[in-house]
This record gives sequence, structure tokens and C-alpha cells, in this order.
Amino acid sequence: MTVSSLRTLTAVALAGCFMMCMALPALSAPAPPAGEQDAAMVASLKRELARTFALPKDAALDPALRKEAEDIGAAHLERIGRLLPAWLDEEKRAGARPGEVRDPNYLYAAVFARLLNELALWHLDTGDARYEEATLSVLKASPQACRMEGDSRFQDYASRIRRIQAMPPAFRPAVLATERQLLERWGKPRAVALAWPLPLPQDAAAEAIDRLRSGGARVLPLPPVLAASLLAEGEAYGKLGFEDRCILQQWWLRASLAQGAAPAAVLNAFRYGTLMTATDRFGNAFDPPGSDVTPPDARASPAYPSLAQRFDVTGSTTVTRELDAAGKPLRASVTAREITVRGIRGMRPVVFENTFDAASVQFALQGSASPGARLPEVFNMNWSLDPAASAAPKKTGGKTP
Repeated sequence: MTVSSLRTLTAVALAGCFMMCMALPALSAPAPPAGEQDAAMVASLKRELARTFALPKDAALDPALRKEAEDIGAAHLERIGRLLPAWLDEEKRAGARPGEVRDPNYLYAAVFARLLNELALWHLDTGDARYEEATLSVLKASPQACRMEGDSRFQDYASRIRRIQAMPPAFRPAVLATERQLLERWGKPRAVALAWPLPLPQDAAAEAIDRLRSGGARVLPLPPVLAASLLAEGEAYGKLGFEDRCILQQWWLRASLAQGAAPAAVLNAFRYGTLMTATDRFGNAFDPPGSDVTPPDARASPAYPSLAQRFDVTGSTTVTRELDAAGKPLRASVTAREITVRGIRGMRPVVFENTFDAASVQFALQGSASPGARLPEVFNMNWSLDPAASAAPKKTGGKTP
């Protein structure tokens, strides 16, 4: 038996939303007709999506593969371009909250959230057995699997094509056919994405690296590009560039397989570990590094991420923290998420599910446990945009098995 204190805290966002960093073009007064506003929003959304399907000119791709990949990408952009007006109309028909004024920027954010979520679901999606086997083989062996040219936030499609480039040419027709099928799932009902791995692969890798530092058994040698920064300098995972993060995920994929983990679980962990969430893609534009620091005397009011305000992200996170003998927090992790996002209905809002992770963990690491508390402590943190919600922490739990 272990004793767990389960406390619920409601964080409320009181500040107003502000313009998105990639907002639709400014609308002059008087406002253009609704049809022109809709056309401007759709055009802007198309441009944003096109960024994630652009193949860098300096990517070392076979000409035939580049041509076929560009054709597949162009066909997909055209199909989604035809869907966007329908998504916009659907959002207009969605019910408004009492007293809510919905302007074009609200509509843009809601449809853009849906578009970002389709990117995330596609990233996590699985293909047939041959596709999964070929993907795993490349991730195990190819040093090119994590290479990036250009802005790392928009490598969604290019990273998949680089993997195909590293496969034997005989595999390419079948793999490209599966890529088409995966893209055709956009905007359609699909199987529920596999759950977030627990622990996250980067956290599991960090524990293995800590054991290395203290002279423990070595699972696999770290790639030289990471050995100095992670072992010698103690660089935090969050401080690494996205390409280096991918290399660490690739290392942990190989280490996990070497320890007997199931291939499907290893691939799922890699996909979540390299998932470009909304926070990864745009978070710094809304919440610059250091802006989310919660003062020790303000534990009842953790900062509500501005990104979450702009996209109307609400819900709850469950955080588990470990304590030392004196009751001081050692580490904390998010163990469950229940998130809702305006514009995303009928499916998990995967791309926003980690929006509150950093603030939740930071809150859990503040202060000390109550007298007599033992491992682990569990917090339910509720995130609400309703100013009427209570912001006081409440202890609601007791013993758990």
C-alpha cells in the first residue's frame, strides 16, 4: 500500500485572447463581405498547410522520388483546400457561448486547430505491416532519419520522404501507396490514436542517461552529437534543437528494442516523441521561454498558457510527483490528460493534449508535501477559461492501492 494525496486545482485564464502569430490578413474597416472574409481565411489556411508539405530544395532526394512525393503532396493540398470551406461553415453553425462575440479571428483559430490536429493524427497513424516494418528498419539503421533542412517546425512531410529515400528502392512503390492511403484519412472518422506512452520516451531516456552518469550499465552508446551535451554538460532535453531531440528518440528506439520492447510500442513511442504539437510549433510565439514561471508564493494560480487561451483549450491534467524523505519534490510527470479544443469534435485533440504539461509539472514541483505524505502524490489540475471557476486548491483524495 502507498499513500497518495489527490488534490484538485482549477486554473482560470482571466486575460483576453490576442491575435495569432499566423493570423489571417488584417481586415480593414468597414469589414469586407463575409464571402471575402471566408476566402481570405481559406487562403491563409492553405498557405499554412502548404508549409508543412514543402520539400526543401537542398534535400538529397532521388529525382523520381521527389517528383512522386511532390505529386502526392499537391493532390493532398488540393483535396484539403476543397474541405476547408466546409470546415469553416461547420464552425459557423456550431453554437456560441452566451454573450460570446465570434469574429473572423475566432473562426480562423477554430479551423486552424482542426487542421493542426489532422497533422498530428497523421503523424501518429499506422500503416500496414509492411509499412511499419520498413519504417522501423529505417529508424533503427539510418543516420538520415532525423536530418532536417530548413525550419524544423515544418518538416512533417519531408521527414517521411527522407525515410523512404533511405529504404531499398524496391520498397518505395508500396510505401508511397500507403502514404497516399494515410493522407486520405484526413477529415474522416478514424481509429482512436494509441495512447501517450508512459513514461514519455524522453523521460525514460533521461533516466537511462542518469544511470550512465552514475556508473550504471550502458544500454547503447550515445551518439557522439549527444554524448557531450547530455552526459558532460547535463543539457536538458527541452533545450535541445528538434533534430537533436529526434536523434535522442532514435537512440532510445534502438535501446528499447535491445531491451525486448515490442516493435509496435517502440514505434508509437517514437511517434509521440517526435510529434510536433501546437506547443512545439507555435508555443514560443505566445509564451516566450521563461514567461510561464510560477512564483513559489503563487502555487494556487499557475499561469494559464497564452497559446491555450488563443485556441480555447480547456480540460484537466493528472500529475504524479515523487518526493524525497523530507517531502521535497524530486520529479513530476503528467499521467493523464482530458482536453477539449474549440473546432475539434469527435476525435482526440492530440495536437493540444500536452498544452498544459509544462505548467502542470512546474506547479507540482513547487513547495513541499503535507506532513506525513508518502510517494506518490497525485494532482488533478483543471484548466478553465471561465472566470467564475474557483482557483483554490482542494484536497480530495486518500489511500490508493
